[in-house]
Amino acid sequence: MKYSAAALVGFLLLFQSGFASAQANASKVFLLEDAGNNQWCSYNTEPTWKVRVQEVGAMAVATLTYSNDHLSQIAVTETDESGDWMVYDRYFLDEHGQLVKLSRLLNVLPGDRSVSQTFSISNGKATKTATSEKQLSTGKSVTSSTAEDWLPDVSIETAAKMFPFSALLSRPGLRTSPKSCVKIPAAQ
Repeated sequence: MKYSAAALVGFLLLFQSGFASAQANASKVFLLEDAGNNQWCSYNTEPTWKVRVQEVGAMAVATLTYSNDHLSQIAVTETDESGDWMVYDRYFLDEHGQLVKLSRLLNVLPGDRSVSQTFSISNGKATKTATSEKQLSTGKSVTSSTAEDWLPDVSIETAAKMFPFSALLSRPGLRTSPKSCVKIPAAQ
């Protein structure tokens, strides 16, 4: 079973907005990967961002949440082109801008799985601290999975500089500029 691209983008926006709404008193910046132009772009208003996500068919989006004038959360949503899986990551940063925790939700249509994982991040390493699994279609807990159950291989970032949009994070005026874009760094 596959979702249409429009349904995927709609679900992606709905879920990402849920992450973005988690802290009502915090300021937010909305990001999208514009793969056609090989760049990540930021927007300071959610409606403008949503329109651009639809226009470019973004398969990866992010929301930066600032609390007390420092970056406190980075929420990243990524899906594959076929619509077989989606990964929702919420990274938490300490007051010094260091990543300290990751909450990850992986939804995989083949196998009808929804896997929640939590990681602590310290000294450049991520350590899994919890895992739970549900059946995606019913939401019922799954007690065991088989070795052939596949999960997408999505990297875990252990420092803010590792994100493909990291050049945006230190850009002056990022939170006040209506739009800002940076080229995606070449793979090394």
